[in-house]
Amino acid sequence: MVMSGLLAPIALAVAVGNVQPTAAATAASSPVARPGITASVFLIGGKISCGSPTSCLAVGENLDASTELAPIAEAWNGTTWRRVAVPLPKPTVALVSLADLSCKSAGACLVVGTYTTLAGAGGQRPYALTWNGTRLSPTATPPAPKGSRFASLTGVSCLTARSCVAVGDSQGGSGPVTVEIWNGATWTLRTARIPGAGPENPGTVSCLSVTSCVIAGESYSSGTGPPAMLLARWNGKSLTAMKAAAPAGAGDIILNDVSCASASRCVAAGFSTNTAGTREFGFAELWNGTSWTARTVAMPKGDTDSFLYGVSCPAGGRCIAVGSAGTATAAQAIALSANGKTLTAQNVPGPGKGKSSSFVAVSCPKADECVAIGDIGAAGKSTATLLSGRWNGSSWRLAAA
Repeated sequence: MVMSGLLAPIALAVAVGNVQPTAAATAASSPVARPGITASVFLIGGKISCGSPTSCLAVGENLDASTELAPIAEAWNGTTWRRVAVPLPKPTVALVSLADLSCKSAGACLVVGTYTTLAGAGGQRPYALTWNGTRLSPTATPPAPKGSRFASLTGVSCLTARSCVAVGDSQGGSGPVTVEIWNGATWTLRTARIPGAGPENPGTVSCLSVTSCVIAGESYSSGTGPPAMLLARWNGKSLTAMKAAAPAGAGDIILNDVSCASASRCVAAGFSTNTAGTREFGFAELWNGTSWTARTVAMPKGDTDSFLYGVSCPAGGRCIAVGSAGTATAAQAIALSANGKTLTAQNVPGPGKGKSSSFVAVSCPKADECVAIGDIGAAGKSTATLLSGRWNGSSWRLAAA
């Protein structure tokens, strides 16, 4: 299996994100990519959020040729990207992972993630930062569920700069889902179980209000079963499972992102192995207010694998999903629009002869105005650079930083 010819194995990111994985997570055979290129600017978890088309912040993890991980943040001013310093918790910790962010303006973003500490008995703690348009600053410490040494924040959605909902897991995935409410100064912790679900690993969240959110991720039904899609609704007090529509021929499934423009229009993006475990294919879950419908990515002739990593649904416009498609040796970034019923491929310029490219996240602050991030580099080589793309409603324009 290959992810894009650029991205490192998902297994590495999972191992970092879950210091003490549950038995279910350990036993399950989640889609794991073979390494194509060993250095990546953004791993699979890279995310972007734009307060405007000319003001975006992107976060993720940088993987160098020695497979060392480090958190990274990049700011976009409409013309260029610049690296932003990521402050670390004190005392110094083993690893910081930035998982998601949400921006409501050029100077108002909330970033969430996790840090791993070796102090005392060790463990994993939630971490969050605010962005004021110039620098990142740690927020008040997000509380962890009582008794949980392993807790993380994996997704966040802001209604305003002072009203955000973050989600994560606890006890390494075997505990309840954590839901944390940010009011601009302090965090309020809630925990909830999804009735009928096994160990839950929420990944992302999209909210229309603090009492109306959709959470996407993975769920494990047993200690030996493969991962299944997790789609749930948060009403401010409890979680309710939403019935997902598995795409035809799906094996192990991953949902990477979810975005809702209204109560009747949401899209979740992901990918799955086929039942034989020999290839991967991207798909989107489309919500019409009543039910989810699965739509797979149509691949050009000769391509063997496809992936969807990110999605953004602007108010008044079509949802845009991004990822990559190609073969075990080379791939290119892809983007698709979703109108609620179908997926339509958009024309994304190729990376050039002998190169591979991938989009890992997208943000559309306005209808028909989107910014995507990803990686580009020589296929099969150990270097990659930041790739960004801009959609103006009719075409994509790419730029390598």
